[in-house]
Amino acid sequence: MLSIHHIQRASEQSEFSFGNPMLQLNEFVGIEMPKAVAFVPQTWGWWLLLSTVIALLAVYSYRRVRHWRQNRYRKQAVKKVMAAKGKPLAEFSVIVLKEIKQAISIAYGASTLVVPSNISLSSSLKSTAATQATASPNRISLAAIDGHALLLLLDITAEHNTSFNTPLGDAWQLSLLSKIEAKDAIAVQNNLAQQCCVWLMYHTPKLPSSLIVEKASADA
Repeated sequence: MLSIHHIQRASEQSEFSFGNPMLQLNEFVGIEMPKAVAFVPQTWGWWLLLSTVIALLAVYSYRRVRHWRQNRYRKQAVKKVMAAKGKPLAEFSVIVLKEIKQAISIAYGASTLVVPSNISLSSSLKSTAATQATASPNRISLAAIDGHALLLLLDITAEHNTSFNTPLGDAWQLSLLSKIEAKDAIAVQNNLAQQCCVWLMYHTPKLPSSLIVEKASADA
């Protein structure tokens, strides 16, 4: 049985809503909205993971930028060599020498001292001990190195992936001093451009320690 309270309440609702159930607002129950989901980590573990990822990305980006800046001269030198390929061999040879010398200065330091005989011994794959025992006391800077010693140095610093210490290198050195016959000039220029670009792109970032004269011995 319905209680008097329920009968009175139904009567009040009927009078308020005029018999329309849609107007019975006091019977509506509010919808409980779910709590908003946070888009930031809520625990220290997630913060640690996020910090680690950011740190790794920063280190990777720094190394990439540093590598690009340190090796930018290589591509710039290759572009200059290829742009000069249509010039006469004598002029082209001078440009190749200039770009190689500049790359040596950037990579190894123009004032770095070496012993020419050490270069010859290293190219013959002799041991460092034998090199030091028979080394000539004459020392020159990398900026002043030329001739056969330069050809050997290029092959050594390219880890013998180039062929400068060959008749090609001799022809290059000869073209710096005198004119080469036209029938041979084209072949020499093409091979020289190829070997030069290989060396510019792939020479070692550091000079082999067996070629460097220590400061203490240089001062002595």
